[in-house]
Formats: sequence, C-alpha cells, structure tokens
Amino acid sequence: MTSRKGHAVVTGGGSGIGRAIVRTLASEGWTVSILSLSVEHALAVADEVTLNGGTAQGIACDLSTRDAAEAAIQKARSTFGSINALINNVGIYPSGPFMEIKDQDWDLIMAVCLKSFLWCSQECLVDMMTLRSGKIVNMASIDGKTPGPGNAVYSAAKAGVISLTRSLAAEMAEFNINVNAVAPGWVETPNILKSDRWKEALKKIPLGRLGKPEEIADAVSFLLSEKAVYITGEVLNINGGMLMD
Repeated sequence: MTSRKGHAVVTGGGSGIGRAIVRTLASEGWTVSILSLSVEHALAVADEVTLNGGTAQGIACDLSTRDAAEAAIQKARSTFGSINALINNVGIYPSGPFMEIKDQDWDLIMAVCLKSFLWCSQECLVDMMTLRSGKIVNMASIDGKTPGPGNAVYSAAKAGVISLTRSLAAEMAEFNINVNAVAPGWVETPNILKSDRWKEALKKIPLGRLGKPEEIADAVSFLLSEKAVYITGEVLNINGGMLMD
C-alpha cells in the first residue's frame, strides 16, 4: 500500500545524504524503501521513520551486481507496490593516486557509483513506463564536473552519471518521466569528516561552510514535487558557490 505521494526507492539510504533524503521524503508523505549494504543501517532508518509516523522498509543489498540490484527493487515492489520515484544515491568515495588505481578499484567504483544507477533505473522504469509517470533523481557530484587529483575513478563515474541523466531524460520524456540529478559539493557527512581533506576545501567555498545532508534532501524533494514537472535533464549544483555554471 502506497501513500498519497507514492512509493519512493532510495539507494544508499542507510546513512549520510541518503538517510536525510529518506527522512525528508517520509515526512512529506512518501512511502519509502531504503536500500543499503548494511542491514542494520537500513532497518534503523526504517524504524526511525516509523516512530515519526511515516512508512518505510529497510532492504539490505549489495548494489555492485545487477542480480542483487534487481532483486532489491523487486522486493521493494512486492511490499509497497509500483515504484513512482527512484533516488539513485548509493556511492563509495575511495581516493588515491592515479598510478595506484587497480582494476578491482575501477570495477567496484563504477559498479556502485554508475552501473547500479543503470540497473535500478531499468527495473523501476518497468513500473514508471506502464504508469506513464515517474521521477528519477541521480546523485552526481561537483567532482563529475571539476575533477581533481586523487579521485580519478570517482570523478569519471560521476561524469557518467551526469551524461546518463541527460540521455535518460531525453528518452523517457514521452512517458512523462522526469530524470534529473543533483551535484553536491562538500557535505557534512561522517564519511567526509573522517579525514581532514574538507578543511582545505572549505577555503574554496564562498559561503564558508560545508553543506548539510538535509539541504541536499530538500533539493531532491523539490525535483520530485509538482513544482518541478517542467524540469528534466537538469543537473542542480549544491555546493555553496564553489562551482557556478
């Protein structure tokens, strides 16, 4: 059974930006399926939503393989019905020198940060194309537009997300399906704060602070809303002025 807003799937919804997206959408009336590598994180966020009067389920899955991604989406559908919105948020952010990149590093980052977007979108679009409506929001990054040293593979994956977003938006327009992306800069998440790299980045942010996960969630909420029905193929920068284009 879905809510008045519909059924939204959030990948990587167990922590960080994903958790903030889940909380925001649930508070607005979406029924949310939370996909996370960690079953503990997925269930904890689902319990938090339920305690606050929302409806959510946690699904543990490894989105680095097509079979697991498809199975997770099918499980979400079996509980809450057709999928009306997909937020492809899952990601990993290893960094290191270009000359030290191994094939397994490349393959894992591309699988999680780009190929999972393909797999999850294809499975959710089965519903959206039938309904002739739907919303997809992909998590890009400032790194996909302005790559820097030490994160070549991640930046390449996020550039791919931007291209995929625009191609899919053009192809899905006839089905009344909006496909957009948000491109965060430096956001105050545990993963970012565990190293000191953000302190140097802070000097380059005109607004003088890191973004908050809830600010990224608000942008996703807008792109899922009726206020954004004429927006598709867009990549929304959210970086405190670090990149203006």
